[in-house]
Amino acid sequence: DVFKPSGLTFQKMVEMRVFNRWGQEIFYTNNAKTGWDGTFKGTPQDLGVYNWIIILANPDGSNKVYKGEVTLIR
Repeated sequence: DVFKPSGLTFQKMVEMRVFNRWGQEIFYTNNAKTGWDGTFKGTPQDLGVYNWIIILANPDGSNKVYKGEVTLIR
């Protein structure tokens, strides 16, 4: 499974970042079709809660920031 935004219609994804519990960025993309697979540099990450931030661009030129948590389970 892959964690990525879904249901984008008129917005364009500017960036998506995932952070571990120490605040280290473990994933970055600016491609809405690419998502986080639970690894960092090819190494599976520990089960747990990870923070994410996604920035979307609206057609009017404004950006909207979304933040949340995702729980990694296997």
